[in-house]
Amino acid sequence: MSALANRPFAKMNGIGNEIVVVDLRDEKAPVTPDDARAVASHVPYDQLMLLQPARLPGTDAFVRIYNNDGSESGACGNGMRCVASQMFAGTDRNGLTFETRAGLLNCWRGPEAGLFTVDMGEPRFLPAEIPFLADEDVIIHLLDVADETLETSVVSMGNPHAVQVV
Repeated sequence: MSALANRPFAKMNGIGNEIVVVDLRDEKAPVTPDDARAVASHVPYDQLMLLQPARLPGTDAFVRIYNNDGSESGACGNGMRCVASQMFAGTDRNGLTFETRAGLLNCWRGPEAGLFTVDMGEPRFLPAEIPFLADEDVIIHLLDVADETLETSVVSMGNPHAVQVV
């Protein structure tokens, strides 16, 4: 049986992203990509944020992030604000530190109730760091899509993004 079976969860909206947060800090059983896909078939989401026991001293939890197709993401800023909201609830703490596949992410309470800030670290632009297959390390990449050439930039903040100015 999956570690996610019969677990309480919070479904939240992080600036348009549907986020599901599940606290598994007391659970040692692994969660698989199949488990993440199974949840998405019943509770649609963009990211599944799993709070697991802290692995590093000074961190509040390890956050494992699944996309709805079962693939893993290194980080998700909108999702981390949802995690911060859950973790700050009922405490007087103003800062939290989480470990993710993308590294350590610090979160703070915002200046107003319900606002949270996440330091996502330095953006990565080199194609090999994203990952993105490219012939050279340039800012603008020309992509041929449906008989059209698009000028696109790529960046990673823990998860890959393709950006096109329109």
